[in-house]
Amino acid sequence: MKKPLASLLAALLLVSASGCQSATDSPSPSQAAQPSASPAAQTEEAAWSSEHYNESMKGTTINLYGVTDAIIPVLDAFYEDTGIKVENLTLKNGEILQRIANEKEAGTVIADVWFTGGADAFISAADSGLLTAYQSPEAADIADDMKDVTGYWTGTSLTVVNWVVNTEVISELGIEVPTQWDDLLQPELKGLVSMPDPASSGTAYNTVSAILQTRGEEAGWEYLDQLIQQVPYFTARGSDPANNVIAGEAAVGINAGTGNKSLEEDYPQVELVYPTDGTGWWPQPVGILEGCSHPEEAKVFIDWLLSDRGLEEVGKAQNAMLVKDDVPAPDGIMALSEIALFPTDFKANAADRDAILEQWAEKVGN
Repeated sequence: MKKPLASLLAALLLVSASGCQSATDSPSPSQAAQPSASPAAQTEEAAWSSEHYNESMKGTTINLYGVTDAIIPVLDAFYEDTGIKVENLTLKNGEILQRIANEKEAGTVIADVWFTGGADAFISAADSGLLTAYQSPEAADIADDMKDVTGYWTGTSLTVVNWVVNTEVISELGIEVPTQWDDLLQPELKGLVSMPDPASSGTAYNTVSAILQTRGEEAGWEYLDQLIQQVPYFTARGSDPANNVIAGEAAVGINAGTGNKSLEEDYPQVELVYPTDGTGWWPQPVGILEGCSHPEEAKVFIDWLLSDRGLEEVGKAQNAMLVKDDVPAPDGIMALSEIALFPTDFKANAADRDAILEQWAEKVGN
């Protein structure tokens, strides 16, 4: 499903010629063989609806930027339901932000939708005029802290900070499995807590900023000063702490998860812990690009994606918990209601990043 870069560049000519108008190209003979049910019948059967959808959209192709190929089954399901094809290009978060900024400046916006990534990047894009607001009716029952209330982005699935705990090491230390953040400060755990570097890991930065927001600047930094003393070194990658714990090199690893408990099945000595006094988290958002070529089809994609039908596909594809607790998650995935989340201001996360990382670097001696 990924669109070759050459094809994307070739689309520049089409975009500049069409402007921000909704394309309604006639389907090719092979595309005409796709399901041709009326919109009402189709959406009723598939448990989704969009007032922006019409039959003439079948055969249209929209372009999407995302940070993972795991969403390809979601895009396939959308095509089956609507006849609208989605071509995706997978890039890193920062690369997407830079690309859409360059395209907007050049007046040649290639992608229509951005799906998956960090909320802070979406906030930066919205503040820079790179996203267009759309408040889907399907977002009405999504909590305000999981979306931009003015419609620039809306969360779909969640990534949640958890701890990977080696119960064998904990038992040897003669202590209980930690359940709250202060438990990580026990003297027995000195040198045995593994954590990524907040400068390179979204997991770690989210942890630091969430603690500061929850406890306040003074108390938050006091806690972090003590946590720093428990960590022998800060890893470059967010996946390293879990590997250190599995290998028995650490007792506790600060990790990012999706609510999937399968790690415990693969490694009997490992237990996943979601702190009972709250934890950091972030949504995987979706948004529409300002100046796109297919704004109406993009709205249909948003409506479909945020519906029960779309979110179920997201949960299956990403093996993740979802922003709507009443949408069935895949087997083995914890429900949102089972985890205590820190109240998080993602705008502050984005705005305060440089200052927080500068202070962090001073404290760890980088």
